[in-house]
Parts: sequence; structure tokens; C-alpha cells
Amino acid sequence: MELFEITIDGRQVKAEQGTKILKAALDAEIYIPNLCYIPEADLPFGGCRLCYVEVEGRGLVAACTEPVEDGMVVHTQTPEVNRLRRTAFKLLIAYHDLDCRSCWKNKNCELQSLASKLKVKLKKPEDFRGLPTDLLPLDTTNPFIVYDPNRCVLCGKCVWVCNKRNGEALIDFAYRGYETRLILSSDISLVKESCASCGECVAVCPTAALQPQPSLQSTVSSAEGG
Repeated sequence: MELFEITIDGRQVKAEQGTKILKAALDAEIYIPNLCYIPEADLPFGGCRLCYVEVEGRGLVAACTEPVEDGMVVHTQTPEVNRLRRTAFKLLIAYHDLDCRSCWKNKNCELQSLASKLKVKLKKPEDFRGLPTDLLPLDTTNPFIVYDPNRCVLCGKCVWVCNKRNGEALIDFAYRGYETRLILSSDISLVKESCASCGECVAVCPTAALQPQPSLQSTVSSAEGG
């Protein structure tokens, strides 16, 4: 495989042809914010829009979808890049339940980590006043997991890992626009037959949108504790 040499923030980086900018940067330990990126996925989801970078001669691109080219010069920290990232992040938290103190992933949440790195306060953005604020009910139809749509950022990671594990996604997207959310399979017999209760969807979730059913939480905690 041919190796391309690119420049990221003044550093020379080599990457195989076809490699996306985000992977090339992360492999070189150059941090680019991301939330929906899954290294093993064949096709990038590109949903969070946090990985904007500026490519000389091309402008702003999403680093997770843009392949490297030989001689490419990439900037990850320009004023315009940072502005777009902050706007994208504010859109992610516009509907998010920001009662962090009562959240089971408080201090272990990727949104909190990103907020610090992007210098965005975790509060309802004034830019998006007028959006619905009513909390949606929890989805408890799955016998193994509980889905909280109020903490979901629609990153798609659970959909991918469930489909990869089971060959058929028992979690998927539904509706469109502002109404978009995840749905858990309502076919309980299919869930019981196909879902291995592996916990991978919960583990890959960057927020507290998914958690084990209360009856399983002690078992999961014991397993995680070794």
C-alpha cells in the first residue's frame, strides 16, 4: 500500500492511501475532537461534525470522511475550525438533559470531556432558544437495556456495534429532523433470541443514553470490577 506524507499542524505524518485524516491524526497522537468515530467501521458515520479541520486549497472538511492525499496540509486549530466545532457541540447539547449531577456517568462522560476541550459550558445554549424542553419517556422495551432519549446524541455507535455483533441491529434510528431518536426492537422474542446481553452497546455509548436494566446492573458492575 502506497504511503502518503501529509502535514498536520506543522508535523510530517505518513499514512496509507485511503486513510482518513482523522485516523492519520489520531495515529500520530494529534488530537481532533470526535464523538461518533469508530476506527473499525468500514464507512464513517459523520454525524457529530466535531472533527472539522482546514485543508489548504480545499477549505473546511470533516476529518473522518476526507481521505489523505500526498502533500496535503491540514490545520486543526484555526479560528473558523474552532467556531464550527463549538457550534456543532452546542447543537448536540441543545436537547440534552444537562442535569449532570444526577447522571450515572457524571465525571465519566465524553460530553463533559469535550466541553472542557472545546471551551463550551454545559448548559442550554442561548443560540437555540425556543427548542422543546420537555423530557421524553425512557424506553424500557428491551429486557436488557434502558434507553434515555434525553441523553442521546445520536452518534450511532450503538447501532453499529449491535449490527456488527448480531448481524441485525436491534437498535436503530427512527423519525427525522428534530424528532430523530433511537428505537429498541419491540420484538421481544427476537431480542431474547439474538441479543447476547453483551453490554457492548452500553460500553460504546459516550453518554448515559444506554444503561443496563436495573435488575442487571449489579451483575454488570461485578463483571466490570473483574
